Amino acid sequence: MRVTCPHCGSKATITSRENIADNVSDLYVSCTNVKECGATFVSSLAFKHYLNPPRGDVARLAAGVLKNLPKPMQIELLDRSQL
Repeated sequence: MRVTCPHCGSKATITSRENIADNVSDLYVSCTNVKECGATFVSSLAFKHYLNPPRGDVARLAAGVLKNLPKPMQIELLDRSQL
């Protein structure tokens, strides 16, 4: 993850992190351009959403849906998946 200084645009370094809540953290950051800027600041980092859910979650969801279908439909779907 690349962090840049909001003042001068130089590369910045995360010096520490404080967890605020599940999936939300405050990042304490220092600008590496110490001669001309030297700013220190706090940025937030938060999980927003999945682009691709974890494979295990998808497999469990599919198994749950499959279990609730009538047997003939389960067999038909499983036969199609082997094409």
